[in-house]
This record gives sequence, structure tokens and C-alpha cells, in this order.
Amino acid sequence: MKLRGQVFRRSVRMGIGYVVISLLVGTVGVTGFGLAANAKDLAASSTGVNTSLLLSSFAVPFGALVGLVITIPVYILFVYDKNGGVLEYLLAVGMSQMDIFRGYMTAALQMSLIAMLPALALNFLISKQSLSWTATLTGLSFATGLADVAFVTILMTSFSSMQRRPSGMNSPLGISIGTFFLVPELPLAAALGAAAIWFDVAICITLILISSVLLLSVNRLIVREKLLP
Repeated sequence: MKLRGQVFRRSVRMGIGYVVISLLVGTVGVTGFGLAANAKDLAASSTGVNTSLLLSSFAVPFGALVGLVITIPVYILFVYDKNGGVLEYLLAVGMSQMDIFRGYMTAALQMSLIAMLPALALNFLISKQSLSWTATLTGLSFATGLADVAFVTILMTSFSSMQRRPSGMNSPLGISIGTFFLVPELPLAAALGAAAIWFDVAICITLILISSVLLLSVNRLIVREKLLP
């Protein structure tokens, strides 16, 4: 059985509470934004700002954040496996540092889909914006969410590897950095309106590039001894 499948199953069992919370938050949040955006009295405010369009654009960072929260059990499991000698065993059977990191990262990506797909599908169904605009936001939120999950997973596993024997997830530093890329999208959407979508695209591309570079550099940045108990 591939590492990512094992990590995925164990993470879901370990963090069933995160799964439930993420699904609830995603459903409630998307429904709230969707209903508010669909309200007729918000379609065009007296200030000339299309509030309906603005609220619908919040789906991009919100969908990504929901996908990020549900993957927390993967980071906790990585620490547990490091302390328990599982990572040492994986190295002993011939896996490289990048193989291990990639296994946990792909498991986190799979787990994020549990929260993101229902939320984004619901947003797509209830949105009264144009089909092209809704599809663009949905696709962008999906891509940004996956890119941010990959980025944070590599950060969290790297931070945990640098500790000799971490007792838990290495603080919320990795998640804070990942959230840092998403939070500015909300005020920028309010300030720039539809033009903020280009900022979202730039964030998505930046996260993909950083995640790719970090993953390809793992074998050099993280020595094998750092993965031992």
C-alpha cells in the first residue's frame, strides 16, 4: 500500500473531529456568503460597489482556508510517526526524504478535497452570478486551496523535522504563514472588486512555485538524521 494511502486513512481516523468541523464550517460559510450575495438589495449598493460580486469572490480564500484546516491531523500524524520511529523505518526500506514528504503532502491534498469539494460545489450551485464568473472563482479557489495545502504541509513537516523530539505539531507557524497568503484576499476583494481576481491568480501561482521548489529541495535541506526519533 502506498504511503499516501496509509497516511490518509490514519489521518482521517485520528482527526475525525477536524473533518466534521471543516465540513460544517464550509457548508455554513458558503451558504452564508451565497445567500448574502444573492440578496437583491445587495446587488448594487449606493456607493457603486457591486456587493453581490464582492461577496461571491470571498469563495476563493474561504474555500482554501477550509481545505487547510482539515489537514491539521496530517501534521500531527507526521510528528507522531517521527517520534514512533515510523519515518526511520521508511528510510530503512529505501525511501528518500522527498518520498516521505511527498507521501504526507499528497495525503494532505487528498484530505483537503473532503472539505473543499462539497463547499465549492455548493457555492457553484447556489450562486446567481454569471456561469463564467462562478466557474472562474470555483476553479481558482480549488487551485489556490491545493497549492496552499501543499505549501503548508511542506513547511509543517520541515519545521517538525528540525526539532529533535517534537511533542506536538510545531506551533501554528506553518499554518500562520499559509494563512498569511490568503487573508489579504478579503480586503483586496473589497477594495479592488472584480480586479482582485488577478491578485488571487498571482497568489496561486506563487504558492505552486514555492511548494514545488521546496519539495524538490527536501533531500538537500532536510538530512536523513532529522527524521529519526
